[in-house]
Amino acid sequence: MGYKGIAAVFIGINTLLLVVLIVAGVNYENRKKTDAGQEEQTEETAGVPVEYKTEVSELTLSDVATEVRDEVDDKDEYSSEDYLLLLTSVAGDMLIRIMDHTGTPASGNHWQATVEDESGRDAVYYDDDMDGSIYLSELKPGKYEVAVGGVGRSSINIRNMIRFTAVNDIRKIVVDESSIDASKEDTAVNEEARAEEDGPSNTEYDLSGGTIGIDVSKYQKDIDWKKVRAAGVEYAIIRAGYRGSSTGVLVKDPYFDRNIVGAKEAGIKLGIYFFSQAVNTDEAVEEAMAAASLIGADELTLPVYLDVESSGSVNGRADGLDVAARTEIIRTFCETLNSMGYKAGVYANKTWLTNKIDTSKLEDYDIWLAQYRMTAPDYQGRYSIWQYTSKGTVDGITGYVDMDLVMN
Repeated sequence: MGYKGIAAVFIGINTLLLVVLIVAGVNYENRKKTDAGQEEQTEETAGVPVEYKTEVSELTLSDVATEVRDEVDDKDEYSSEDYLLLLTSVAGDMLIRIMDHTGTPASGNHWQATVEDESGRDAVYYDDDMDGSIYLSELKPGKYEVAVGGVGRSSINIRNMIRFTAVNDIRKIVVDESSIDASKEDTAVNEEARAEEDGPSNTEYDLSGGTIGIDVSKYQKDIDWKKVRAAGVEYAIIRAGYRGSSTGVLVKDPYFDRNIVGAKEAGIKLGIYFFSQAVNTDEAVEEAMAAASLIGADELTLPVYLDVESSGSVNGRADGLDVAARTEIIRTFCETLNSMGYKAGVYANKTWLTNKIDTSKLEDYDIWLAQYRMTAPDYQGRYSIWQYTSKGTVDGITGYVDMDLVMN
């Protein structure tokens, strides 16, 4: 081969090497864009439904998601024992939150979430500001699977104008009462209704329109449920727990399990309630999830009620809410439970239902009315249960117990 032939081969090899380097450089730059969370998405593709997201560089969305899952799953510091995954949706959006065991957002970590739609396509989203949350918008209705490496996996249904929440283990942030100062946290006082009961009531109640029930909590202590049923009680609404008036901690009622078991064995129909001190809709979702985590919808005849009343003299964290905020918290609690197959409602006295809650925005949910020392309620709104006294007596219970009339 002559010098000209050798030169031609040398130039050809160099040209090929240059092309390879250029291609490699392009792929490297594209991969950097992928790893940076697709920062250069156009305005039309950013935040759109997962179904409509285009492929990134030469990697499919599935490839990207798999790489990120493998990378995050290797992080020892992200332990499912320390964190839980909370998903919330309103009107086509999704809020992904990673919480620590105290219910506080897990900030300081660069979380990455893989979101998969019903068709099996998935995409990766990033907690760029490291505040423990990732927000997606304009999602099409349907079921989505969300995985955060080292934390867990959960699913959520996106529906138009319906709030739904999923959590992989809400019990991690519901504490036993023995770990808190209950004197500062468990302070619910139905002041307006109890003010009417400054002594034993001799009122002859008109109970002809319903069936007798009771509602109980730790304050009734040990109950002989067979005697209660033999005394003619057919329904029991049992407190599942409460949010602390001072710190906002979620607490399980220490007598809940034994009350549920005893009432069921005695053949008494069940409902439950949860005392609220939620100050926003996110906390309302947590309260709904906490209640639902303790009992299945198929075990209940009556709804799950949000107990909304004063926290007494401690100036509780939710006492000062305005009507709009309080009503939205109640609505969110009920919507969340409805989305999971539960019936839901609100408990309050006449004064609160009239002046502190906009019941016109709660038409899809039950009302449990507290009004004492009346032959029959004079409350003008609708209700399905009337709590007519807090000083009832029933065989099988020591001391006073709240009495209810479940309307026929």
